[in-house]
Amino acid sequence: MIPCSKFRRLTRSDAGKMAPGWATLDRDLVELIGARVLAGDLQDYVRFRTVCPHWSASTVRPQGRGILDRRFYPRRWMLLPEGHGLYPGHPNLRGFVRFFNLSTGAFVRVHLPLLADHVVLDSVDGLLLLHSDRDTAIRVLHPFTGDVAELPPLASLLPQIESNNYGELHKRSKLTRVCTSITVGSTGAITVMLVLDLLHRVAHSTTGDRRRTLSAWNLKPLIKPVSFQGKLYALQPIVRTRKVYIYKINPPCPDANEGQSHLPLPEKIAECPLEKIIYMLNFVECGSELLLVAYADASHSRLVVCRFADLVRGKIEPVTSIGDNALFIDERCLCVSVSPNRGSSSLASIPRNSIICWHKVPVNPGFAGPARFGQYDLGTGIWTPASDGDIRQRPPPRPHTLIHHIFTCCNRRYWNKGLMFCVETEPIWMVKQNLRHAA
Repeated sequence: MIPCSKFRRLTRSDAGKMAPGWATLDRDLVELIGARVLAGDLQDYVRFRTVCPHWSASTVRPQGRGILDRRFYPRRWMLLPEGHGLYPGHPNLRGFVRFFNLSTGAFVRVHLPLLADHVVLDSVDGLLLLHSDRDTAIRVLHPFTGDVAELPPLASLLPQIESNNYGELHKRSKLTRVCTSITVGSTGAITVMLVLDLLHRVAHSTTGDRRRTLSAWNLKPLIKPVSFQGKLYALQPIVRTRKVYIYKINPPCPDANEGQSHLPLPEKIAECPLEKIIYMLNFVECGSELLLVAYADASHSRLVVCRFADLVRGKIEPVTSIGDNALFIDERCLCVSVSPNRGSSSLASIPRNSIICWHKVPVNPGFAGPARFGQYDLGTGIWTPASDGDIRQRPPPRPHTLIHHIFTCCNRRYWNKGLMFCVETEPIWMVKQNLRHAA
């Protein structure tokens, strides 16, 4: 990895000049300090371990445990879309890709040659879900440690899909728009659940399985599936009673009779009145909380933010402020920290306490008009343009702003192709179209 942040790595000469007291700290104390550093960011923890051999020996090495131990997940790091058609694995990138830290604004350049023949389908907690061009195998990759979890190919789901006179290519196209959840069992087995958006089913597999398995039940009428802390949640709005039911999709259970695991039915964990909410946009993870962003009126002029924990308790209490954060809401949602105290110029253009999304401009009271790319100030309730130009009609002007890059991350079909988000641009692969159809 080639770090590009302001954090200066200590050289060997620096380490040699360290006071003897620091270099000979008690092992338990070094381990405790390392745990505090790790709670902040994995990259800082890696640098912490390089200070001296004693500090390295006193702390846990991330390599080999990057996927098994959730402490080492690079949660706040997102693969950055380069634009200009430079998809991850493009020959001109020479195997390198850039990652962007959503909390500090730091960039890091990482060498990932595996992307030469793999497509990035999703990112969960900073881990990358990869799809092999050659055999459709699914792999979970930790981009900073290089750890890989091998899982069965997506093609193993094809015989389980009702044909309905559809060809194989059509059925394959229903398997690549996914929302991913990763669970690590007590034995170290890694289970990956994929919400197949176009098929309305959930596929699951565990390391060591020979094939993936589809849920016996249909995901409808559940909406807004989201992965949070290794679990899947979804909503079911009941229009007649103005309520919303909240469901949890638990990991698969072993079936003693069939010798394989199966997904239990979604478990309803709460129901909540739909007061103060007209239309739900999506969930977004912000810090240690899961938030729901929704419209509060029929004209789509006012947004509200609610805590998922409050919904589970059966009540809606809108959040009045999200502090030094900005929420990017679309197919996938991101929370960006824009704290002025960190001194990062990378995030200076992003307004704090704001929500950035496509929204429908009100034309008359009670009626929403055409959609625009805007930012909503949660404190004042005022909408303003999120960028220069109209990125609905044409690609955004160059150089692309950081807001464009981050919003492109919220759209998986643009994010993995090196394309900047634009409504009128069809996100198609310029290479290997037969292998990456609909990915």
